Amino acid sequence: MALIIFFGFMEENFLTPYNLILIGRNTCILLLASVGMTLAVLVSQIDLSVGSVISLSAVVLGFTLEKGLPVALCLLSALAVGILTGSVNGIMIAKKKFDYWITTFATMSVGSGLALVIANGNTIPIKNALIDWLGNGKVFGVYSMIWITAALVLLMIFVLKRTRLGYNIYSIGGSENVARVSGIDAVKNRFAVYILSGIFASVAGILIAGMTTSASPIVGTEYSFNAIAAVVIGGTSFDGGKGGLVGTFLGTLLLRVLASGLSMMGISSVVQKVIIGLVIVALIVMDQLSERMKRREGLRRVYANAE
Repeated sequence: MALIIFFGFMEENFLTPYNLILIGRNTCILLLASVGMTLAVLVSQIDLSVGSVISLSAVVLGFTLEKGLPVALCLLSALAVGILTGSVNGIMIAKKKFDYWITTFATMSVGSGLALVIANGNTIPIKNALIDWLGNGKVFGVYSMIWITAALVLLMIFVLKRTRLGYNIYSIGGSENVARVSGIDAVKNRFAVYILSGIFASVAGILIAGMTTSASPIVGTEYSFNAIAAVVIGGTSFDGGKGGLVGTFLGTLLLRVLASGLSMMGISSVVQKVIIGLVIVALIVMDQLSERMKRREGLRRVYANAE
């Protein structure tokens, strides 16, 4: 809120309905990528492959459309990228116990390479009414991709808060040993997390292809690390079992508000990255200091009660 007020004061066009809707639209792709990242972090892991899944899904969509396949099959092919990548990650990490950093880095590299190979290093133009509507259409004056993203994120908030899967995710992140003793299958639930992460990244790839009416093999390059930043800013702990999608939404919104405000102030993209990086570091440090203060206060109360 403070950032919105600051940029609104600095730039008179910042708080216009058009710019606010534009910020919301630009938040969608990062938010979808951050959903899967949030789930992975909640179980004390991470998914570096979300950015490459975005790129590869967009390229597969563009490539299959270019070959004249039915649009429904093209969409399914794009979604299959996320499901397949999530399955590979899930099997290697959850079942085979491979390191999640190395595994998701490997699938990230493979996905990025495949996107470049399939697209032959070029951007594939997309000319399809349905795909264009997904990215640029409007319903009641609001971009359709905002409605789609909102529906999917609300669904996942419900899943995390009200379903067995959500309970299991928080339990595994809180203490895998306790969860296992309680009868929770950590392998199956972690596998589900990586499948969901892949699906959400694929949806992000489809929407960004629709928004830009093109499929670039490098379009998702920065999304993995931006998603990590959004998740951390939103308060989801790398220790697992703490945080959620509401905080992630606020984290993604903060990043996009910051990027929009800096752009309107005429600050170059290079300098923007430095400023955004410093803000992320400052927020992480503040969060860690706050956590330490809470722990110390908790210990003081324990000692006081003991006396």
